[in-house]
Amino acid sequence: MRVAIIGTGTAGVSVLRQLVKYDEFKNLQVDVYDNAKNMGQGVPFQNDSSQLLINLPTKNMSLNLDDDEEFWKWYQEQTKFKFDNPQYLPRFVFGHYMKSYLSNYEHSYNNLTIINKEVYEIFTKSEVGETTLRYYVCTSEDMNEWKEYDYIFLTTGTFAYHDPYKLKGKEGYIPTPYPTYNTLDDVSQSDDIAIIGTGLASLDVVRYVTAHHPKLPITMTSRSAHLPSVRGKMIPLNFKHLTKENFNKLKAQHYGNVPLERAFELFKLDCKHYKIDLEELAHRRTGNAIADIEYDLQNPEKVGIFQSLIENIKENLNWIWNSLSKEDQREFDQRFTKIIQLNSNPMPPRTAKLIIELINNDSLIIKRGLEDVSHDDSQFILKFKDDDVAYRYDVVINATGAKTHLADLDEDDRLILNLENHRIVQPHPMGGIQIIPETNQVISPRYGTLNNMIAIGHVTNGVNKLRNGVKMIVDQAVSTVDYLYKTQSHFDHKE
Repeated sequence: MRVAIIGTGTAGVSVLRQLVKYDEFKNLQVDVYDNAKNMGQGVPFQNDSSQLLINLPTKNMSLNLDDDEEFWKWYQEQTKFKFDNPQYLPRFVFGHYMKSYLSNYEHSYNNLTIINKEVYEIFTKSEVGETTLRYYVCTSEDMNEWKEYDYIFLTTGTFAYHDPYKLKGKEGYIPTPYPTYNTLDDVSQSDDIAIIGTGLASLDVVRYVTAHHPKLPITMTSRSAHLPSVRGKMIPLNFKHLTKENFNKLKAQHYGNVPLERAFELFKLDCKHYKIDLEELAHRRTGNAIADIEYDLQNPEKVGIFQSLIENIKENLNWIWNSLSKEDQREFDQRFTKIIQLNSNPMPPRTAKLIIELINNDSLIIKRGLEDVSHDDSQFILKFKDDDVAYRYDVVINATGAKTHLADLDEDDRLILNLENHRIVQPHPMGGIQIIPETNQVISPRYGTLNNMIAIGHVTNGVNKLRNGVKMIVDQAVSTVDYLYKTQSHFDHKE
């Protein structure tokens, strides 16, 4: 059976790691596709400044669900990268950890081929009604230059960044913050800089730009200007009330869905069990960046327990989210998504202390109420709510985060658009593409549920709501590869 893995970030490498664990791997012919720059590392863990830190402690980062310290052990054994304070390592080091496995597999298995090219097209010649398709993968616009596969893992990584103010192509507009060490390539030392977005990506830009750009302060802005929380003392915990068993009971009483309010009641019982003041911690933001950061730094125990509970929600959100009705999913999005985002993936304390220092020494301004950004052929003009002043900047760095919906994609995500155009994939109303939640099988509007096309990662964000952490992606890789081997004989074509 011929298998293609399209993309080699966390999801693609994790799929390959799982594939090689089985004796049946010898029956496969596996090709792995990505551009040479990101092969084995992906965009989030690409080579970049050492100032950009992983937001998880090193001992909690791993591609191995059975060993949380695998990355830490790898770091200790290798000799290429050494840092004085390795509790939070630079992000690119994790990328080299992933890449080391890909390199090792390339030399160990004759049935594995690394193809340093991006995939432009995936199409099929199968007839309507078939659900076990053969796929043709092209790395150019010439459809005759294809390779044929029985099985596809679509692990393409995150979509391109939002361009909310339609500034792409304007001189001085930097559409993506990564790699940060290239953001200042075309920036004059006298340029005034604004960063749009106040999430983790914007903090990465702040760390780099304030250390390398002489014209300060820089401005970081968004509508709310809420920063991520600061990582507290997180603990392992499990839900006592928000459980599959209780959800199944509620489904039996409510036409197969769990009412959002009943689910929230279960969550509040878990907060009570762990002595969490939900009202205080969920709504602790004051709008004052320093005060909010200092609250988290001064209350690591109770903030850490709350973050642990939020992280547990994310790890179980596949069955929680997909138990809700469509209407309740929309309400969940409005009421809870922002709170989950602000309290999951928290910044390291080291980064938090730097932000306070930069604000206090007038190197960083955080401004809320952003309403519009325009360009008048010389500068960018930022307008804010309840402020009649138009603020001008020479350079705008976009750190608004990745797109989520297919309707917003452009040429930067050409492969997914092509798949949608061929009606092999279809958009999910909440983002990404339609898949079967339990198996990650793609649902095609033309062919139905595709037995042999699996999508993992950000491309499935509508079904796998907020499940973008390394552990959650690895978990999807484990289950989908297990599914492949259990059903392998079904996909083997006899010539």
